[in-house]
Amino acid sequence: MTKNITSTVPVSLPRELLHPRHWGTWAGVGIYWLVSQLPMRLRHKAAGPLGQLAWKHNHKRRGIVLKNLELCFPEWSSQRREEIAKAHFTVMARSLLDLGQVWFASDRKIKRLVSLEGWEHVEAARAAGKNVIYNVAHSAALDFGTMAIGLQEPSMGPYNAAKNPVADWLIARGRRRFGNRVFERGDGMMAYTRTLKRGKALFTLSDEDHGPEVSVFAPFFAEPKATLPMIGRLAKLTNAAVLPLMTYFDAYSRCYRTKIFPPIPDFPVDDAVENATKMNRSLEQMIEQAPEEYMWTLRLFKTRPDGGRVYTY
Repeated sequence: MTKNITSTVPVSLPRELLHPRHWGTWAGVGIYWLVSQLPMRLRHKAAGPLGQLAWKHNHKRRGIVLKNLELCFPEWSSQRREEIAKAHFTVMARSLLDLGQVWFASDRKIKRLVSLEGWEHVEAARAAGKNVIYNVAHSAALDFGTMAIGLQEPSMGPYNAAKNPVADWLIARGRRRFGNRVFERGDGMMAYTRTLKRGKALFTLSDEDHGPEVSVFAPFFAEPKATLPMIGRLAKLTNAAVLPLMTYFDAYSRCYRTKIFPPIPDFPVDDAVENATKMNRSLEQMIEQAPEEYMWTLRLFKTRPDGGRVYTY
């Protein structure tokens, strides 16, 4: 498996990925390539029935999405939560059908497919002598966001290797387009710090649940959530502004729109829980703009303050 992929040029295909044991995966990649050649309107037309098919038959993910929405939005009716959940499955299907563009489309086509708003917040941070950390929300269109940023300024971010080595190579290669670079999350705090001290902007994802050993509990909508306090420490150590970032699909312009929001105010402070609370609030504000776009399939509340469980899977 390809590890520590940090080159700024596309990684050449490792010879071992051509072994016959991977031919089944490559057949699937070929189908993905064919789908990527279809007009966008046809891919998106197919997303509706595919998303609802997944809603009907993927009981595990449906249960996770509904539980997350129930915990985050107890004031919503069950009908409202189900509407958002069904819309989310369609959004996920649309993003998966479009993901081949990240891997196979020409640079010119990608530039038409993505757009960027809020770059002035990056420029203001640089003018103030600060480094830049993007606190990225896990949206279905996350991979399009890395390219939108890369078109403006190559950046770096952590990457979890996929279990399938062919998929791992394709995903990492896609995320490294336009000069972006990646490092393995297991490389630790030093990799994050080194990135910023070299003047590179850093992608971070604070909304995953990494367990009680490395987390503090802070409110996320209506529920306490295990949240990484590392970003606050990192911002203080490297004099960085933390800019919330989320990517949405814009049906009007038919492109993936990445929005950079103003920096989290008065951040960081010396209290880890307060920092985590501010980060979660910035995520909430981004999610509220289009809740169906957020990746509710994540087990956001896997770790509980009382040690209990909220998911049956």
